[in-house]
Amino acid sequence: MSKSCPICQSSKSKLFFTLPDMPVSIGVQWPSSSAAKACKKGDLELAFCESCGFIWNQAFDDSRLEYSQSYDNSLDYSPVFQKYALGLARRLIDTYEISNKQVVELGCGKGHFLSLLCEQGNNKGVGFDPSYEGERMDSPVSNQIEYIQDFYGEKYTDRPGDLICCRHVLEHIKDPVGFLASTRQTVGGRGESIVYFEVPNVRLILEKLSVWDIIYEHCNYFSIESLTAIFQQEGFEVLQSSEAYDGQFLGLEAKINNVESGKNAKSWGDVKQLQALVDSFVVKLQERMELWKSRLKEYEAQNKKTVIWGAGAKTVGFVNMLKIDSQISSVVDINPHKQGLHLAGTGQKIVAPEFLKELNPEVVILMNPIYKAEISKQLSSMGIKAELVDA
Repeated sequence: MSKSCPICQSSKSKLFFTLPDMPVSIGVQWPSSSAAKACKKGDLELAFCESCGFIWNQAFDDSRLEYSQSYDNSLDYSPVFQKYALGLARRLIDTYEISNKQVVELGCGKGHFLSLLCEQGNNKGVGFDPSYEGERMDSPVSNQIEYIQDFYGEKYTDRPGDLICCRHVLEHIKDPVGFLASTRQTVGGRGESIVYFEVPNVRLILEKLSVWDIIYEHCNYFSIESLTAIFQQEGFEVLQSSEAYDGQFLGLEAKINNVESGKNAKSWGDVKQLQALVDSFVVKLQERMELWKSRLKEYEAQNKKTVIWGAGAKTVGFVNMLKIDSQISSVVDINPHKQGLHLAGTGQKIVAPEFLKELNPEVVILMNPIYKAEISKQLSSMGIKAELVDA
């Protein structure tokens, strides 16, 4: 990617974090440990724009990625996430009167959220995603939804939407400005259309050292200020932007205005706070990594059986940053489509929660604190009294 900021084009950027040989795809699980270890890898070279506060991976090469049907980064099997998704769907429907209308979702994954929008509002839907392989969960509105295994673009102007959703896609796009411009062009003159975008919150990564969220697939890292400003820049009227999901996500609601793209009044906000977080990040990251290396050695020396709960992006980041091999052999995940496969880069086997009855681990590493109560309840129901440790 460019050394200049992809958002504001400023040359006032600085490289602040590098990490070589990270798996390029966290959403692909592998049939064997050896295949997982041999997966494609790429480098992280995170740069910070001192003008607008945007963070991006200068070493990102999107030709190394492939979003096929084997890609699976779904969170939809978690009751906590299901509750969040349902609440979000209801809020969008109620706020913008999206009932008996047309909904379009870009990067719809396996179709769960789009189904919610159609079910809760009796809407018709169109989902775009090259990795779509058919709905996994029963939906009473399947006949109201069309799925297209392609990227959304100007050839689909005949698929208009009263609500356009795009969740956890923009952080994967090499040219986010071009993507938003294309989306605006495709939506066309439908000024009444509402768009909802959701991305990870980089401020949480920097403030709370949620460092395991730094992965190759995420070439863009947005703060609420940079996310709002890029939409304003590209001809959208931002209606609301806020943190969501315990601060882990940013959600933005907007509509198209009549100002020509690129000429909208915008403010990048005060980036000094973000600059301070970036300046202290690497030292704090090294401290966090040394703490975990020491902790894992201690578990190994004490012969403590240790597992990780969750086979998603955070775990791929965690095990590959720390180069975890034999210290941890199993990763638990409630998604049945991941079970029996292996984690990218390090090759741990992904197992069902029930496997823990046989293993009876002493330590369970929790990758995301938002699921703590949910996982504690599952462990308790299986009679497992392991120490639950936040990563």
